[in-house]
Amino acid sequence: MENIFAQYQIDMPKAYQEKIKNFVSTGSQSQSRENAPFDRQIDFWFMALCLAFNKGLTAVKEKETYNAITAEILSRNPYRVTQMQMIALSVSMDPNILLEPKRMLDICVGLANAGIPLLINILSDTEATPLWNIYYELEDIA
Repeated sequence: MENIFAQYQIDMPKAYQEKIKNFVSTGSQSQSRENAPFDRQIDFWFMALCLAFNKGLTAVKEKETYNAITAEILSRNPYRVTQMQMIALSVSMDPNILLEPKRMLDICVGLANAGIPLLINILSDTEATPLWNIYYELEDIA
């Protein structure tokens, strides 16, 4: 499947940049999987997107962002492109959105922005390690 988002950037809120890196194993200093349950920032971002969508959060437009990665990385997990299309379609309720990749990505970025603080709160809970915290959250969704 073609990655229709490949030419775009995925920006994340600058206010959360260091906190996000704490939960990502790429580039971290000897973090265990228990404390850094995500391999890459894109994995963290995608989980934030899915949580926000599941919880019915409202998209947030961030002013201060950093370029986390190009959306080309979604080619490594092509099912995510399809899921993002379905999320954008569901949120917009407009079938014509499927013809507008940038608009679909903007919806997903806005939802991920809304989900990032939620995900950070879940991971930061001191009741368990970040890995178990996200596990318990996902278990409650099912």
